[in-house]
Amino acid sequence: MSKKKGITHAAGDGFDRIEWLDAEGRKHALRADNPVSAKLVLPSGRTRRPGKGEGQVTFQGNYWCAGSGAHVFHESMLEFTSMMLIDHLNDIVSLYAQPMLLTFADGDFHYPDFLAIDAEGTRILVDAHPKSRTTPEDERKFELTRQMCERLGWKYILIDEMSRVVRWNLEFLARYQHPRFAPDTETREWLLALSSTCDTLGELYAACRTDKPGEHVPALIHLFWRRHIGIDIAEPITFDSPICLP
Repeated sequence: MSKKKGITHAAGDGFDRIEWLDAEGRKHALRADNPVSAKLVLPSGRTRRPGKGEGQVTFQGNYWCAGSGAHVFHESMLEFTSMMLIDHLNDIVSLYAQPMLLTFADGDFHYPDFLAIDAEGTRILVDAHPKSRTTPEDERKFELTRQMCERLGWKYILIDEMSRVVRWNLEFLARYQHPRFAPDTETREWLLALSSTCDTLGELYAACRTDKPGEHVPALIHLFWRRHIGIDIAEPITFDSPICLP
């Protein structure tokens, strides 16, 4: 099967199976029963190629992942913000869209939305699927995927809803996710020291104010994105928002 077309599901063989594509578009497969061999799963090409029906509104695009420094495909806005959330909350080094085909022992199958790999080598399989559109069949596939990940020592995250507040906060912080906004070592240590003496975002903003309006705001927000300074993204971010060191 070509890299362009992905991987088509086939009949089950009585075992849980993982299939993926490498950078040359070659298909690989192994049984999902061994945490050691599962480390060989290193996808590159997308295993599923979503189409677009006539008149269908598309939300396909690419998210720039700060952790990996690369663009990653998405086909919905929930997928877009879910990647942003995973990128923010984890020290991601790699992120892949539609990375593999899972075929379960009974022949059922599932294409997870993303595979993230963090700095410690932990694999995180992610599905982003609206709760309002989740069927009993979907729930069964998600549960089988969770069980497979548990056997392999992987993490599994199902994101089925996201509040507007979380989405708005992520989009705000992500404006300064790029490394070009990272402060130099001296400025970073200064901002972290200031944050240890302040209780709210407003106090910290006032403490780092200079005669150049907004001079340190990009660096400050970058530190929030990297979780070097903590803030609750489940609540609206205002000058009254409590802050803390992680």
